[in-house]
Amino acid sequence: MLKSYLPAKFNTLAFIILFFLWVFSCYKILTVAFLAYIVLYISLRRNRNDFRDDPIVTKGVIFAPANGKIIHIENNVSHGMYGDQLVEVQIMIPWWKEMGVSMPLSAEIKTLLVLKGQSFFRYHYAVEKIGTKDGKGVALALDNRGETVGLTFFKCKLGLWPELMVMPGDRGGRRVNIGYFPFGGTVMLYLPKKYEILLKINDEVTAGETILAVIPDHA
Repeated sequence: MLKSYLPAKFNTLAFIILFFLWVFSCYKILTVAFLAYIVLYISLRRNRNDFRDDPIVTKGVIFAPANGKIIHIENNVSHGMYGDQLVEVQIMIPWWKEMGVSMPLSAEIKTLLVLKGQSFFRYHYAVEKIGTKDGKGVALALDNRGETVGLTFFKCKLGLWPELMVMPGDRGGRRVNIGYFPFGGTVMLYLPKKYEILLKINDEVTAGETILAVIPDHA
C-alpha cells in the first residue's frame, strides 16, 4: 500500500468528512473532495527504503539528502553557522518528486535553527539578498566527530516549510529518513572542503541512494 507523509489525524478527519458527505448525498462535493484528497495523498507519498547500510563501504561518503536536481556548486563558502572554507551544493526539489529528507551521513544533530524568513521560487539561486548565509530558512547542523556538515532548507513560494523529526542531541544513521519537505523547495548542503563532489550541475539525485561526495582517501 502506498504510504504518505499525511498525519494520521488528517486522514481520520478526511474520512469523516467524506463519510458525512456520502450520508447526506452531497455527491458532487464528495467527488471533488475525494479527488483532492487522492491528489494530496499521492503528492505527499513516502517511498520505502529497503537498503541496508554497510558502515565500512560507506565510510567517508555523503549521500544526497533529498530528491531533486543540483543547480549550483560553489567552493570556499563561509557560513555563520557551519564554518568556513566549505563546499556549497544547492539541490532543487520539484513538487512532483518524493519529498523525504534523509541523513547524508551518520552524525549527531548539533543544532536545529528555525528562521522562517524569505521564500523564493525553487528555480532561483539562493543568493545573499534572498537568503543570507547566516540562515533565513530552516538550518540543521550535523556533528560528525567534531566536524560540521550543514543543511539549510528554503521554502518555495508554492510550497511549505520542511517538517523535521529530529532534535539537538539525536543521533541518526546515514540514509535514514528524518522528515519531509512538503511540495519541495531548495536544500543547501554545506561540506568541509576535504570532500570531493562527484556530480555536476543539472545532475539528478535520489535521497539516500545517490553518492554526492566522498573523501578521496576513502574513494
